[in-house]
Amino acid sequence: MKLGGGIMNRRTRKLLTALLGISTLLLAMSLARDAIASPAGSDSTADDAAIRQVVAGFSNGWNAHDAHAMCISLADNVQWVNWLGTALHSREQVEQAHAKLFAGIYKHTHRNDTVKVIRYLAPNLVSVDNYWTMTGAKKRDGTDWPYRAGYVTYLMAKRNGRWEIIVAHTADFNAKAPGPARR
Repeated sequence: MKLGGGIMNRRTRKLLTALLGISTLLLAMSLARDAIASPAGSDSTADDAAIRQVVAGFSNGWNAHDAHAMCISLADNVQWVNWLGTALHSREQVEQAHAKLFAGIYKHTHRNDTVKVIRYLAPNLVSVDNYWTMTGAKKRDGTDWPYRAGYVTYLMAKRNGRWEIIVAHTADFNAKAPGPARR
């Protein structure tokens, strides 16, 4: 009788040890996820609000067709890749490109932005996933482009107490494949 009870106890012990190990692992993963979401030294509530305000300021500048206001929160040396894959390397270049667009094919556009995710990579560095929609655009051939939608990923840094966009990559869900490469 004692032998059977000893076997059962070993099995029970192994099962309990395995359950304890799994529980510890799940708790550690949960704590790690929380630490990444709100790193030490960050006031994520205030920072999240400030980050969302950067995106809202961009959108408000766009909707006013004011390239300067739109670019206020871009770093001087921003790395900007537009939906066509064109890379711009300064706030000035982004502002000039959009001033031309606002005078032409984006003259009557309206844009809505929705921040989907803010990921803290460090207390002063975040990745922001932003969904956007646009109405009122024209295609380069002058025909109406009534609705567009896409995603932009911003990399933002907090510098001198202020969040700014240091990298932006935009995707347009309605974009067509580019033509043949030119040499």
